[in-house]
Amino acid sequence: MYNIQAQMSTKRLKKNLVGGIPLIISIFKRLELKSILSEHIPSYGNEKFPIVDTLLLLLCNLTLGRQPLYELEQWVRGIDPGCFGLDAELLEVLNDDRFARALDKLYLADRASLMTQIVLEMIKRLDLDLSRIHNDSTTLKAYGKIPGKTRNGLQLAKGNSKDHRPDLKQLVFTLSISADGAVPIHFKTYSGNRTDDTTHIETWNTLCKLTGCTDFIYVADCKVCTSKQLSHIVSNGGRVITVMPKTWKAYTHFINDQRLTEKKKRRIWRRLIPGKINEYESFYVFDGEYTTKKGTIYWIYSTEKAKMDLLNREKRLEKAHRDLLNLLPRLNKRKLKTEQAIKEAVEGILKKHNVEDFFDYVISERYEEYKKRVGRGRPGPNTEYITITDCYHALSWELDKEALKKERNVDGVFSLLTTDKSLSALQVLKYYKYQPKLEKRFNQLKSVHEAAPLLFKKIERVEAIMFLFFLTLIVQAIIEREVRLKMEKRGIESLPIYPEFRDSFRPTTSKILYTFEDVFSYEILEEENVIEKYRDAITPTQQIILELLNIPLTDYWADKS
Repeated sequence: MYNIQAQMSTKRLKKNLVGGIPLIISIFKRLELKSILSEHIPSYGNEKFPIVDTLLLLLCNLTLGRQPLYELEQWVRGIDPGCFGLDAELLEVLNDDRFARALDKLYLADRASLMTQIVLEMIKRLDLDLSRIHNDSTTLKAYGKIPGKTRNGLQLAKGNSKDHRPDLKQLVFTLSISADGAVPIHFKTYSGNRTDDTTHIETWNTLCKLTGCTDFIYVADCKVCTSKQLSHIVSNGGRVITVMPKTWKAYTHFINDQRLTEKKKRRIWRRLIPGKINEYESFYVFDGEYTTKKGTIYWIYSTEKAKMDLLNREKRLEKAHRDLLNLLPRLNKRKLKTEQAIKEAVEGILKKHNVEDFFDYVISERYEEYKKRVGRGRPGPNTEYITITDCYHALSWELDKEALKKERNVDGVFSLLTTDKSLSALQVLKYYKYQPKLEKRFNQLKSVHEAAPLLFKKIERVEAIMFLFFLTLIVQAIIEREVRLKMEKRGIESLPIYPEFRDSFRPTTSKILYTFEDVFSYEILEEENVIEKYRDAITPTQQIILELLNIPLTDYWADKS
């Protein structure tokens, strides 16, 4: 009995994660990332573990879902080394310092040339359609102090926070995607105080070099609508689609007219609302020709936007009403004893909720008189009294029903500007409605890949990892694009990859990788020698995904078995 227990105690089971790593590695190989990185990041003879392989491991981790550098050592120990074609002994030398030093090497490389080479290789291999490119920016907040400035001038600074954290320093991250699968093709990071209306010329010039032409359609937000930027793009043969800024006189003039008299419009598009079943959104274009010196304007009405505008206004009115009620007990006390002070408080509330035009308020006065004895002591027949008058203020308000009725006329109305007169209203609308896919990439950057908050101590490493985040977005966009294209080609309507095996009609990379989360390989070791190997069975859904990505089982397991 003792001998049997002694023999069993010498054996142990090792569990290695395979998961979605082979799917990511297949994209690395398809883009020849290792070869391209090796050209730009030199290796040294005394390296225990190649820098390029270190960066690819880090890139794989970011794609699966970022972990802090100090946890990467534990993560590496738990993966199957065969996925990367490496020996387990090599992985033992990896720690957080080695990953950090790899970022230092990446920072010193010519990342502009590196990005261009990777993107051009991707465009060629995927045959990406670059006739239309979408651009936007977001902000990435930082915790703690990350002092200094990189050689490119990048530094953390306070600015217009899109995360609604103006108290934190940040970076500005700009991204451009193709309209073919929303695949990223360009990015750049700027200091946190950089405004969007100063980035488009540089971005457009770079995109021209990548595409080899200037006549692609450049879709961006209203910050591109400056005379300098539009003139530069149009004079060099470019085309722009954007939203007209609300500060333009043409916008104010049309909206004011629409409030007074509803203009005629005609329906041009009806579509299924994204994420909804049997719910549709209709779009109308207003009759008439509207132009400015900068291009053609199409005034659009959306049924869904009209509902949202009404709902948002009702919420703002409710919040303003609540704040006004909370103001009443404070009247005639402390700093609210004068009519001017009360007026400023009321207008501050209305301005805060952007409802100044919808409230009529009155500040009324009420006087009370009373007598006060002059002097001290007990009152007598000769005691003198003075009359004192106190003023008390009261506040009342009501909704301006006429103003609200007029505002209903402009609910759901927005304007699109194009510098290409040959594009119809429907074309411009459909092109611009692709812009939310760019917002989805930002959402993935911050949620799935956890790009924010920035937690480094060196600004140089921040700039380097931003490059890896860009590559991460490329990898996950390619997986998503390939699966969806193959599903459409093969007539596969959905994949049961949601929890409880619910169907996904447009699978995202995060859900695809999640499907492989519980796939492991196993080794039984005896005195550190492998005596047996096992692996989890592949489910039918996983098998379909591998076929859609053209990954044979032998490549997935990387063991030729």
